[in-house]
Amino acid sequence: MSLLDRGPEEIVIYPAGPALPDGTRGPEGEPVPVRCRIQPMTSTETPDGGYVVTTTYRVIARALPAGPWSRVVWRGQTWTVAGEPARRRGSPRTQHDTAIIRRR
Repeated sequence: MSLLDRGPEEIVIYPAGPALPDGTRGPEGEPVPVRCRIQPMTSTETPDGGYVVTTTYRVIARALPAGPWSRVVWRGQTWTVAGEPARRRGSPRTQHDTAIIRRR
């Protein structure tokens, strides 16, 4: 087993539902627990000194069943996946998925 299989963090991913004809999304999929590694990326405030802070993290796992608009629960907080996860397909030992999560 590698570090990708035994990550120190556990997240729960709720896959986004299918797109409906009216532009909304259908019900979320079943929750999927995933062992992963999480790295901080950025934390920015608005330029006018307000209270809005955007924090993003990078999630690295062997496989992430997530996509845009998926909901992620990590340490009791709700996050959203920003964009499509990057699927890195190298050798069987090194292949992994990387996603950026942003606080909701």
